[in-house]
Amino acid sequence: MARDFGNRVHHRPLAVLRPADPADVAAVVRFGRDCGLAVVPRGAGHSVDGQAQAKDGIVVDLSSLAAVHELGPDWIRVEAGARWSAVVAATLPCGLAPPVLPDYLELSVGGTLSVGGLGGASHQYGCVADNVLELEVVTPEGTLLTCSPTRNAELFDAVRASQGQHGIMTGVTLALTEARSTARRYLLGYRDLGAFLADQQRLTEDRRFDHVAGQARHEGPGWLFVLEAMKAFVPPNEPDDRDLLDHLAYQRGTEVIETTGYEAFLQRLAPFEASMRALGSWQRHPHPRCNVLLPGRHAEVIISETLDNLPPEDLGVGGSVLIYPVPTACLAAPRMPKAHDATTVLFGVQRTAPPGDRAALDHMRRSNAALRMRAQRAGGASYSPPR
Repeated sequence: MARDFGNRVHHRPLAVLRPADPADVAAVVRFGRDCGLAVVPRGAGHSVDGQAQAKDGIVVDLSSLAAVHELGPDWIRVEAGARWSAVVAATLPCGLAPPVLPDYLELSVGGTLSVGGLGGASHQYGCVADNVLELEVVTPEGTLLTCSPTRNAELFDAVRASQGQHGIMTGVTLALTEARSTARRYLLGYRDLGAFLADQQRLTEDRRFDHVAGQARHEGPGWLFVLEAMKAFVPPNEPDDRDLLDHLAYQRGTEVIETTGYEAFLQRLAPFEASMRALGSWQRHPHPRCNVLLPGRHAEVIISETLDNLPPEDLGVGGSVLIYPVPTACLAAPRMPKAHDATTVLFGVQRTAPPGDRAALDHMRRSNAALRMRAQRAGGASYSPPR
């Protein structure tokens, strides 16, 4: 409990609670309040800056509250420590799935909701926190309450996307929508950042795809920008590739088009995780990551100048750059960070530092701090990974 995915901050707690039920969480919150001890929830441990650690305090390990409970016609009730992989394992056999899912399914539900949660479907359905029907929350006073848009609505609005500042989620009722059985994934290459961003913007507006995201990769002389899009369908009603790709400015010949089951698409990062674990990078290397939300009008300049000063060694083993836009009006949760612009562009520099190289780690941290400051000055915001 004195470490996280960041592998950089190590704060040892006085105690760890593995609750048997939400009442245990409420009891330890009251105990911490009476004794002046910090009580911090931990989901799957994917923070990178020690957000789920409690120096000389108490960590609530929510992995013991990970049950998937009742499944309804368009909703599912789970405990906050459940992982998204367990959620979709329960819903997909019924042809259902949450409207928005994170790219990586081994995050906890509560941890994702604590930061808001963005995904490739956010251009249609907002953040993950916008698709919650009801929450069970332990307040900072140690009271266990149920909240929703119509019941304890102030708490419902306060606790989503507030990083645990207003309570600890213990139970969640998620909205579900239809999940088609098959996914066609399109990877389209661009050398021009402006054309890439313009096409992403077009796709978020016309909604021809169910999923829109993107990456920047060091490839050849300079950067290759890869637009990732997905269309879900039920065979034999296949999508028309020519119609979907019409008027997009990607470099012809770079496209990769693959058809898989929908579950395989949702689990597309699992092979990458396995390879990073095999190399030891996942478990042992520091991950000084930086995610910012940029105003659309400033995104091209900030991204371009950042990448001009980002050599491959500054990304490290398994490092990546994420870029995708979301219409700001879609992000309804009041505490969800967003840019002061019609479009909020997620720009994530996912660095991996060499183990034991303090100079490289410090350089990456300074670069991250400079990017966060620049984003905020431009009218954007910082965006933290889940706990």
